[in-house]
Amino acid sequence: MSCGQNNNENKHTAIEKPIQRFMTFRLVDNELVEYDIDTLKNFNEVIKILDETDCLNEYAMFKLETEDKVYKIQPLQICESIFDYKLREILYVNTDSITVSFDLKFPIDSLKSVLTNHLFNPNNDRNYSLKNEKKLISINVDSTKNINETEKLLLNIIEELNGIENKPNFGFMFENRGILPKPIMVE
Repeated sequence: MSCGQNNNENKHTAIEKPIQRFMTFRLVDNELVEYDIDTLKNFNEVIKILDETDCLNEYAMFKLETEDKVYKIQPLQICESIFDYKLREILYVNTDSITVSFDLKFPIDSLKSVLTNHLFNPNNDRNYSLKNEKKLISINVDSTKNINETEKLLLNIIEELNGIENKPNFGFMFENRGILPKPIMVE
């Protein structure tokens, strides 16, 4: 009696999902350290990783996986150097609203039109970044919300970005403070 192998068994081969990367300004020599967003509890853990990453040697890369695709997001890490930007260069997005400059607030369902204005500024509006300026998208999610809210917001933004034909250079920022309050002018 011999024990033979049955070569007719169903072999499951892993199908690799396409990967879409969102890279931000960084030093080329620095290592990318990947973190799976699914393993985090809330957005504060994302911020903690960014705060604890030694960006003189490495940068954080956050992986977000869906059934169809893998997204890898390397957000801007400001570190010790001063990062020079104008307020209009950053679009502040949270789970229920979008803020442009200090005063323009939009509901989250306006994301497509606000993103288009921020990335392309077709009407040359001084509230949005100009053609040759940086374009950043700042993400801020309330720490009381589950990480699923962060994933849902990122996927919503990515879906809108992928719907845009000509993609300009832009970067993500993950911040726990959102837009800074407007300065009070004293006379």
